[in-house]
Amino acid sequence: MARKRTRNRKANVEVTQDMDPMDLINRLLPLKQKEVLIGMQGDKDLATIAGVHEYGSVKLKIPARSFIGSGKKKAQVAIGKLVRKAVTEIALGQRAGPSLFEKIGELGLDRMKKNFDRIKQPGLSPVYARRKASKKLLIADQELRNALSFTIVSKGR
Repeated sequence: MARKRTRNRKANVEVTQDMDPMDLINRLLPLKQKEVLIGMQGDKDLATIAGVHEYGSVKLKIPARSFIGSGKKKAQVAIGKLVRKAVTEIALGQRAGPSLFEKIGELGLDRMKKNFDRIKQPGLSPVYARRKASKKLLIADQELRNALSFTIVSKGR
């Protein structure tokens, strides 16, 4: 069985003698209690459309055009940089913790929407291409793009 390779990057915070360890713990502990979920929210029909776009449909001969998974991958580096910088600022008392979750959600959502707008592969089927006014993929599904959102939730819901 292959082991999953993981890579962790850590925020480097230099602890000095004049820092109170309890203050440091009190600032950082709330970050473990919440998480940001970025995806889409909508009704059953919209969820079906999103699923078909994300994974494709063999039965309907529709290829996968991942916008959530690929958007997540494209946002990871930027979110990682944001988190490392913000955790250092939070540890030093220069920033409040809850604002970090909002920034992560906004950044991830922005990257996911940009990814949604850039999807070009695989191409449209000839039948659908004749019906569609634009050559951009997924753009007819503006409702789907507008359903992309983020939410901040407590861990262990």
